Amino acid sequence: MSTSMAMTRLSAASVVYRRAHSHSPFLWFLRRLSSSLPTGAPAPNSDEPPAPGNRKQDDGTSPSSALLQSVELDVSTRSVGQVIFLNSLDSGRVVFVSLALGDPTLAALAALGTATANTTSKIIGLDEKTRKDGLWGYNGALIGCAMSVFGPTYLPLMVVSTLFGAAATPVLSASLRGAISIPQWTWSFNIVTLTSLIRTRPLMQSEDAEDVVSVPVAAGDIVMSPLKGMSQIFVADSAVTGAGLLAATYLYSPKLAAHAFGGSVTGSLVGLLLGADLPDICIGLWGYNSALTSMAVGTFYVHSNRTVVLSASGAAASAFLFGTMQTLFGEFGVPCLTLPFCSIATGCYLLGGHIPGLKLAAEPHSPEKNA
Repeated sequence: MSTSMAMTRLSAASVVYRRAHSHSPFLWFLRRLSSSLPTGAPAPNSDEPPAPGNRKQDDGTSPSSALLQSVELDVSTRSVGQVIFLNSLDSGRVVFVSLALGDPTLAALAALGTATANTTSKIIGLDEKTRKDGLWGYNGALIGCAMSVFGPTYLPLMVVSTLFGAAATPVLSASLRGAISIPQWTWSFNIVTLTSLIRTRPLMQSEDAEDVVSVPVAAGDIVMSPLKGMSQIFVADSAVTGAGLLAATYLYSPKLAAHAFGGSVTGSLVGLLLGADLPDICIGLWGYNSALTSMAVGTFYVHSNRTVVLSASGAAASAFLFGTMQTLFGEFGVPCLTLPFCSIATGCYLLGGHIPGLKLAAEPHSPEKNA
């Protein structure tokens, strides 16, 4: 193991995760979206009635239309935050801005995927409260992120893939909700995305094109890997995005932020102990599943010393499983996405009530509020 600098063969997974989108035709969309952020509209779950106005017409400029647009934007914003268990408009806004700073195209497709999933859930009549909490839309956000990295390189096809994939997620989530009694996690995202990628096999294409590329790995890159692990939850390779996501989590719950960062650190350490490729560790591939698992434990369990132990253990288990699944799925030319998180988080959740000191929260929210 190098102490300051190592020259390591870049794996196929690293190449794909490093795809950059520095100049995007979607920038106009981001500017338009940011300019339309609500300034005083009631929150989606607020009992405050809309302000009275001219109801004779609804041509897109009337108060009722403006309120509707604000509510829908709030739902999408909350959905983006729900990817990392943040049921908060303010945190959702910070998450979106963080994504835009790291990769504008990824952020725009995440917004498109979220809006598509939420619109689909509304059209087919799924539970409205669940929609307003952002729980029908967050898988759609991840679809957009995945399509920006693993999807077609031609932008219109990228958009079409996002639209179709995101539209499928609420339907699948509703089906799973009726079949299983555990949280949904990101199963719908994994099923829809892998169904698409198993045909295109993006990692195989990357390996053929850039198998001999080598990059220097500095000690500072390893130090920054936990922040990159946070950003890789959204398939982004950016320490700035990771720091923004951590800030959004801290704004929502300081203890949940500790779970997130601690989980990502644990995953990176497990990767180092197992002798994983340094570039994979440095870009956060070993941290993101672990961060999600730790956040799931912090969100669904009443805070206690044993909950902290379960959080750390789950993070380590997620990293071990990621190492196995990365190799297995790599043979088929596809990433394992968040399957390690979904698997280990399910096991952690099912421990509730079986081990003294581990108690599931009656109304899951955050370590500070769970009881």
